[in-house]
Amino acid sequence: NENVRGYKPSHRVNKAIIDSANEANNFQFFYLNNGITILCDKADYTPNTVSPLVVLKNFQIINGGQTSHSLFEVYKTRPEKLESIELLVRVCEVNSEDPISQKISETSNNQIPVGSRDLHSNDLIQRKLQEEFEVLGYFYERKPNQHSEQPKNKVLSNEVLGQLFMAYHLDMK
Repeated sequence: NENVRGYKPSHRVNKAIIDSANEANNFQFFYLNNGITILCDKADYTPNTVSPLVVLKNFQIINGGQTSHSLFEVYKTRPEKLESIELLVRVCEVNSEDPISQKISETSNNQIPVGSRDLHSNDLIQRKLQEEFEVLGYFYERKPNQHSEQPKNKVLSNEVLGQLFMAYHLDMK
């Protein structure tokens, strides 16, 4: 009930989660996934053990619902693929009537959206372009407002340069 999203099976992110879990190198899943956050009334486990068995009372996933549903889809068709997957799970033992439970749900699901420009801002070609323009005395902006302290006539936005390239060289007006 506290998870703000329902499962979206055909969303590209969920397809990517499923693909990642099905790959031969799916042991990397841990590094490529944000994990799951769970609220519960009570969590019983043996401390200081690796991969402890955790018994949860009255639990609900408040973040990571897409991940858990996607992994369930993998389980239904290829359960053996889950054997090499490790996943970060954060369990918050808190009474559902406690106002902190709502705050945990809100903050776990409230992030600034990341656009494709930002996702690719650290790509090798973007860093090389920044270095090359720097040699010419310009500041290549891989991320929004990256060079806000520099003179505006010396800042080159990768977004604007990409549009200019497409319009001029690819004749996409």
